[in-house]
Amino acid sequence: MKPIFLTTACSVALMVPAAQAQDQTTATAQAMQGAEGKSSDLGIADIVVTAQRRSERLQDVPVAVTAATGDRLAAVGIQSSQDLSVITPGLTIPQTSGYSQPRIRGVGTSSNGPGIENPVATYIDGVYIASAPSSLLTLNNIQRVEVLKGPQGTLFGRNATGGLIQIVTKDPTHDAGGAVNLSYGNYQTVIADAYVTGGLSDTIAADLAVRYEHQDKGFGTNLFNGKEVGKLDHDFAGRMKLLIEPSERTQIRLALDYESRDSDRDIQHLDTTQQPFSPFYLGFGPFPLGGTYDVNQNYEFRNKLEAGGVSLQVDHDLGGVALKSITAYRKSKFQFNLDLDLLPIDGFTAFSIAKFNQFSQELQLSSNDSGPLKWVAGLYYFHSKDGWQPIDIGIGPLVNVQAPGVPFHVIDENYQKTDALAAYAQASYEILPRTNLTLGGRYNYEHKSVSGTESYTAFGAPAGSVPFPDTSPPASVPTKATFKRFNYRIALDHKFGPDILGYISYNSGFKSGGFVLAKRDAQPFKPEDIKAAEVGLKTQFFDRRVRLNISAFHYDYKNIQVQRFDAGSQLIYNGAKARMYGVDLDGEIVLAHGLSLNGGLSYIHDRFKSFPLADSNAPRPGCPTPPLGGVVQCEAAGNKLAQTPTLSFNIGGDYSIDTSIGTFALNATYFRQSKVYAAADNIAFQKAYDLINTSISWTDKSDHVTVKLWGRNLGKTVYTTSLIEGFTGLDVAYGYPRTYGVTAGFKF
Repeated sequence: MKPIFLTTACSVALMVPAAQAQDQTTATAQAMQGAEGKSSDLGIADIVVTAQRRSERLQDVPVAVTAATGDRLAAVGIQSSQDLSVITPGLTIPQTSGYSQPRIRGVGTSSNGPGIENPVATYIDGVYIASAPSSLLTLNNIQRVEVLKGPQGTLFGRNATGGLIQIVTKDPTHDAGGAVNLSYGNYQTVIADAYVTGGLSDTIAADLAVRYEHQDKGFGTNLFNGKEVGKLDHDFAGRMKLLIEPSERTQIRLALDYESRDSDRDIQHLDTTQQPFSPFYLGFGPFPLGGTYDVNQNYEFRNKLEAGGVSLQVDHDLGGVALKSITAYRKSKFQFNLDLDLLPIDGFTAFSIAKFNQFSQELQLSSNDSGPLKWVAGLYYFHSKDGWQPIDIGIGPLVNVQAPGVPFHVIDENYQKTDALAAYAQASYEILPRTNLTLGGRYNYEHKSVSGTESYTAFGAPAGSVPFPDTSPPASVPTKATFKRFNYRIALDHKFGPDILGYISYNSGFKSGGFVLAKRDAQPFKPEDIKAAEVGLKTQFFDRRVRLNISAFHYDYKNIQVQRFDAGSQLIYNGAKARMYGVDLDGEIVLAHGLSLNGGLSYIHDRFKSFPLADSNAPRPGCPTPPLGGVVQCEAAGNKLAQTPTLSFNIGGDYSIDTSIGTFALNATYFRQSKVYAAADNIAFQKAYDLINTSISWTDKSDHVTVKLWGRNLGKTVYTTSLIEGFTGLDVAYGYPRTYGVTAGFKF
């Protein structure tokens, strides 16, 4: 890691004199161009972010942040939070059976289900979204999205070990207006969305945003019954916000949102191309599997989500201090059906309903003046209850080795309660002209308790077999645990010029401990911790027509919560340490009026320092050969972390031209990700792949009517969004095939 920090430091030192000379050149150019009046409309527009819990220009924030406006997201074709990786190198968002598993710079989780929390937090309008299925947000009515890279433990707290995704929706306006869009695409896909806003009185404004999507034709076919799979029955999302301004110093925002989704788009497939994972398939088959998006399963895959919430934000100006209160309640219900063996046999099945409720309250005070000291302090409370209600694991007669021919079910009903308290403060002080020192700390206290029952059921035992009672007495599962952590941030930043910021920081973060709800006698797993050093440079040149940001980082990551199987059950334990370092780049250049290029790059070197009991479902050097449908554990030190590309980058361009009949606009984005492994054993993998998205649109001269032609994955790339080394084989979920369509929109 030393060479990266030394190289970056030298780059900063070399760029300072050049920056000062550039400032003088720019000043002269501005004076010349000011007379002509041509410079102001060519500079890159500022994006205001709240990465430090206060509004600041993106280029003034000493944190690695990728930010995009709602217009930018629409131009690139981003429709949900899962698509953000296309414009955010270093961010990957695998999705398993409806559960979102985002990773930033390699920090993430491969586990899912109630009781499992992700170390990349998702926020919407300042509210933490703890439920993984609910964090797959449909993006509508969006002001901007911010992706903060690196631990954000001081200001955002729990479960922001790897960073966070922050989504900010539009505020209502008193001026009446709105928009309606209708899209039709291949696979008989219909998308409709609408937004309306306006004033209800002199002090109250409101808005309403709704979106509906339906895909009638599937991506593939289930060879078992001939039905299409990879369809979307419906995805409906709605959001309403009230903005109340009883005085010049007070703003109140009341927001409500709801989403209902029923889909099998992310159906799990059995991949037999990587032969080490095929013994189970070959032992019972082989069966025809059809094409890439086809399956051959006798148990229907499905996931259904119903989620919603309400939040109340109050902002009040006390003079030199600003007071903010955010109160929120959220609730979700998620059901999924899964053929665990992925074959047309009476093997393994899963049916589950996961329920989640959360309440949070945050009180925050922050400085509200332009003095040399800027500070923010707050108190935070979080309560949640989540669990399986129920989860039913079916073991078919064909695979029940204890009683052959007898179907057997393990049924769990359980929940986990979490109560979390935190106090935090962070202050930045200008210790020298244009030089700021930032110190911050956060104390976290969490208490978790788990309770539930587990029962066993067998039906219709044939003669000669060992009969099971229809229902065994449920086993009680009460237990609890407490976790405490202090996180901190130390940073130094310096303005080398009006448009050049350099910074260096050292942060810590933690992901909470907890329980595996699917294992009634499992011990609690401990929190995982990360220490992160980062150095960065944010620059703009040539009258702000060029923006280039670079950051280098080094992580020490310990007590990593890793997944393993024990006696057929999934366990989480703290068994790994890792070290990661790398570089992030992002930039934009305005070449001419209406013509711009943008891009980003992420390089990550990641290795386990130790991982003594890593699961392996297939033979590998130094490990015993696993039994059919089983796993073995052995050391994985020196291996890469799961779902972490060494290199990823994106390049995009925008071109627009005004004509006598309106404005034509063209957008194209190219994304590439290098090879990633499914698990710590580094056997199963997704090879490097490319994605190309593009759109061309026409807007009339009144700016009311827009027609857009769009296409995504134009190269028809076959790639996976989920890759799991299961006990019956390699389970994969594929990304969408090539999709294209037309959108007609009207603004008023």
